[in-house]
Amino acid sequence: MANLQDLKKFDLNLLVIFECIYLHRSVSKAAEALFLTPSAVSQSLQRLRNQLNDPLFIRSGKGISPTTVGTNLHIYLEDNLNQLEQTINIMQGAPLRKSFVIYCAQSLAIDFFPTLAEKFFQQSDYELIHYDSALKNETAEDLLIYRKADVIIGLTPILSHSIICKSCYSEETVLVCGVEHPRLKEKTDAVMLAQEKFTLFQGTGQGQKDFHVKTDEALPERRIAFRSNSAMSILAMISKSELVGILPRSTYERYKSLFPIKRLETAFTLPKVEYYMAWNRAALANPAVTQLIADIEGYFATRNA
Repeated sequence: MANLQDLKKFDLNLLVIFECIYLHRSVSKAAEALFLTPSAVSQSLQRLRNQLNDPLFIRSGKGISPTTVGTNLHIYLEDNLNQLEQTINIMQGAPLRKSFVIYCAQSLAIDFFPTLAEKFFQQSDYELIHYDSALKNETAEDLLIYRKADVIIGLTPILSHSIICKSCYSEETVLVCGVEHPRLKEKTDAVMLAQEKFTLFQGTGQGQKDFHVKTDEALPERRIAFRSNSAMSILAMISKSELVGILPRSTYERYKSLFPIKRLETAFTLPKVEYYMAWNRAALANPAVTQLIADIEGYFATRNA
């Protein structure tokens, strides 16, 4: 049984503020997440430092890093705060969250959402909400940390102690052009392609940039004439012009009957598109979320087989 007299002497809000600072590695970001001023968060942190007789965080470059005492405190708090939050929600009669938010590329969602959603609806009565990751304004890490997303599937791995990130799917890409292209036939080479102009999917994430770097290594003479963050716009341009494009194989197979495009065979190998799935560790306290994550992993494991 807990010693209630000791708990009464301790301001439990200090632990909530500490945990937020720990997750964000920033006093200012913690203040923003808790709707407090940075000054109030700093004062609370100082009170906790005095009570525990430890600095808890130390300066590290432009940010802060936890001390060993701070790290151990986080380990003890992580599960306990999640359980306390669930208890408060139940006791106050607050409805438990009934939505699951996932960010991923529209082209990827078209492939796996129907299968995933059917299984998900059979297992729970949650609402499934999808956002196109190509249109997001915030970083994937912020979306997960601020609980605006449950799962994000994208091209860039996320390195954060509070986020689990795994490689989930690797897809081949293909070179395509319009079926009426006047110069390119089904088989082509780098010399012929050096005379052509290309489309490019305009992504701002590091994973997208890395893919473009690898593509430039395979096609060093590639000249970009059209950029867009819309796969449909790129498909339309390829099909109705003399532009060439690089598409994920699934996108080509899905739309080749709708857009007059053809695949070009080459002697060189194009880079693959690597997808990563990320979620907040704290989200695993919800059994429905855990199950959906397992279903997504199972789906991609089947596709990779």
